[in-house]
Amino acid sequence: MSLFKTEAIILSNARSGESSLLVHCYMKDGGLNNLLAKGARNPKSVMVGKLEPFSLVEILFYRSDAEKLGVVSQVDLIRAYPEISEDIKRLSYASSLVEILESLVSGSESNPEIFRLFTDSLYQMNYCHGSKYDFYFSAFLLKLLDLSGYSPEFSRCVRTGEDLSDVDEVLFSAEAGGLVSHDAADGQEKYFKLNKGTRKVLSAIQSTDMDKLGSLNFSQGQKKLVRALLMKFLAVHIEKPPAFSSLEFLEKIKPVG
Repeated sequence: MSLFKTEAIILSNARSGESSLLVHCYMKDGGLNNLLAKGARNPKSVMVGKLEPFSLVEILFYRSDAEKLGVVSQVDLIRAYPEISEDIKRLSYASSLVEILESLVSGSESNPEIFRLFTDSLYQMNYCHGSKYDFYFSAFLLKLLDLSGYSPEFSRCVRTGEDLSDVDEVLFSAEAGGLVSHDAADGQEKYFKLNKGTRKVLSAIQSTDMDKLGSLNFSQGQKKLVRALLMKFLAVHIEKPPAFSSLEFLEKIKPVG
């Protein structure tokens, strides 16, 4: 039997038996994992309220065999995100971060940088103004792509190596993985047009920690463009891109007019 202790974000939970919970979480040391919390639904259990979705916890669990389900022995709540659970829009965007994470992270592989990015992103999503949901959604996706080895290029032409930083408007090819100068463009390809201002914000996101992006935001037009660009990039480069069912649900309940 092996005993493990690590920080984790609870992604979801489900009832198991009469009083237990099956917990799906992302661990700082251990990646994506499922754990059984025996008796966690018992009102007298010390685990009550500590294994809710999006909670940041320190968890102690044991596993008798590498192929068997881990069993929670102790859990301490580090931080809860009540605003996420109480607001449908905030909840939908936070859930979309989980969908991205599960699409780009490989099983139980540990990655402290991704763990920190995820916890920082949930923090921002819990406390930010509603006008920044799209921004932090796109920022998390872009930074996770970078950490996963799928980094879009926003400074140089991916075909010629030309520095395009000072060009007012350039093209972006999802298939090519970044910027393409007008001279190197293929008439048969579809491109996104990116002005200097939008590229500057995207580059700043790539090079800046999540908790230092508070002064940045996208205009309404930039939000739609950046999301479409990143969705296309995902579809081209990720074998199983996320479905974003949480954001689709949000669109369905959006008031008309």
